[in-house]
Amino acid sequence: MELTEKEKHEIAQMVANILAGKNKKKINHSWLTLRKEIEDYCKADSKAVRWPMMQTKIYDTIRVCLNISRIDDMSNEQVIRARSIFEFIKEERRKNDEQLTILQFRRE
Repeated sequence: MELTEKEKHEIAQMVANILAGKNKKKINHSWLTLRKEIEDYCKADSKAVRWPMMQTKIYDTIRVCLNISRIDDMSNEQVIRARSIFEFIKEERRKNDEQLTILQFRRE
């Protein structure tokens, strides 16, 4: 039995789709959770800068501290460290906000 050109094309497309799916790297679920937390934080807490810029700066800080080029390729251990870095950034920003509030209060 001979295949038609259309059938050959459909089979080739199915094989290509299967191979493309195997080459896709899966993103760490823990990172997806943390990434959502970072996005929510940036949307809620960015004041002087747009939230996407703030999010990018947090991602850049995580990349530099972990010495990685692709943030979506993190291991579980790296996600734990990334969470610590994010918590540190949040704490430093909170301290800065408190300091600014104190300075503004003194001026009044």
